[in-house]
Amino acid sequence: MTAGLILRNAKLHSAESQLTDVFVEHGLIRDFIPAGEKTEFLDYPSHDLDGKYLYPGIFDCHLHGSIGVDFNYINPEKLEHLSLYLASRGVTSFFASIVSDSEEKIKKLCQFYARAAEGKLGGARLAGIHLEGPWISPQQSGAIARDYLSLPQIEMLDRFQEATNGWIKYITIAPELDGALELIEKAASENIVVGLGHSTADYDVTREAIKRGARLATHLGNAMPQMHQRRPGIVGAILDSDLHVELIFDGIHLHPAILRLIAKTIKPDRIIGISDATMARGLRDGVYSLGISEIEVKGGVSFLKNSDVLAGSTLDSIQAIENASEILDSSIKSVYPFFSRNPARLFSQNSGEICVGMIADLLSFNEDFDLCDTWVSGKHVYSAVL
Repeated sequence: MTAGLILRNAKLHSAESQLTDVFVEHGLIRDFIPAGEKTEFLDYPSHDLDGKYLYPGIFDCHLHGSIGVDFNYINPEKLEHLSLYLASRGVTSFFASIVSDSEEKIKKLCQFYARAAEGKLGGARLAGIHLEGPWISPQQSGAIARDYLSLPQIEMLDRFQEATNGWIKYITIAPELDGALELIEKAASENIVVGLGHSTADYDVTREAIKRGARLATHLGNAMPQMHQRRPGIVGAILDSDLHVELIFDGIHLHPAILRLIAKTIKPDRIIGISDATMARGLRDGVYSLGISEIEVKGGVSFLKNSDVLAGSTLDSIQAIENASEILDSSIKSVYPFFSRNPARLFSQNSGEICVGMIADLLSFNEDFDLCDTWVSGKHVYSAVL
C-alpha cells in the first residue's frame, strides 16, 4: 500500500465545476483542496488526472467468475489474474459467489477465499463470500444444479462461517423452506446480509422473512414466480417493502420496461447493480461451467446447456452502468451509485464514495466514459496507457 499519494486536477463526479486535488494516505482518502493550492502533502508522489473524472470504484457483490475462472473451483494463480482483470474493468472490490455443491467442497472453497480475502490480491479486493445455495428451492434453482440443495440448517451455516473465520457476508435463501426463517434470524444476528431468491415463496412468507431480518432480493424477477394481480407473491412483497434489490442491467434478465418500472417504484438507494457474471465473461461463445452445471454462451448470452434457462451473465460492469443510464434515461452520475455507494453501504464496506476517511478505491474516466486508471486502497493497479 502506498503511504501517500496526490491525485491532481481531478473532476469529482459530485463537483464537476472545479478541479480538485485528492490526497490519499495509508490507503484512505485524507483531504481535498482546490487544484494547485499549496499543501502539507507536497512531498507525496502525484498523478495528474488532467481534468479526468474521478469516480468511486465499482463493488460487485454478486459475481461467479470471469475469464475462465469459476469460483466453485480453487486456483490461486487464476484468482490473482482475475483480480487484475476486474481492476481493468473498474471493479475494485467483489464477493466470490459460490453455488451449491457438497458441504465438504463448500467448506474448502470458503477456507480458500477467506485466506485470499485476508491476504492481498494484485488488483480488485476480495471483500467476502456469497453463498448462492444450498438453501434454495429446487423448483426455482435456475442454472444451479439441484444435486446438493438442502433444507436450511443453522448448524451448517455455523460450520461454513467457522471455516471462513467470518468472511461469509451474504447468503441467498428461499424463505419458504423448512428452517429458513430461523436461519434468516441467525444470519441477520451475525450481520450476514440475507438475500431472498431462487424461491417460490408467497407474499405472506416473504413479508415474514423480511420481518425476521432479510435485507436484499437476489436478482429480482429471476428464479422467482411472476407477480399476479391477486397473488403478488415474492416479487410483490419485495416491491412493497424497503428491501434492497439486485438488478442485472443487461436488458436480458429483465426487459428494459420492467427495469424502468422497478426504478419508478422504489427509491434509488435500494437498487444494487450486479453483473452475476460467470467464468465466460471476457471469453468467446462456448461451453463453460457454473459449479457442477454446464452452461453455454450463445451470442454473448449465457444459458444452462441444452435449455433456455439463463445462467448468470457475461455483463461487463462498466457496460452495465452505461446500460442503466440508457435504459432509465438518466445520467451516468445518477445511476453510478447503484454499483458503488449502494452495495458498499448495504454490506458495511468503507468504500463506494469519495469522502474523507473512505478507502481510496478510485477510478478515472475520460469524457467518453472510458476507464483510464484504477486505484485499490490507494495503490495504482491499472492504467489504460500501460
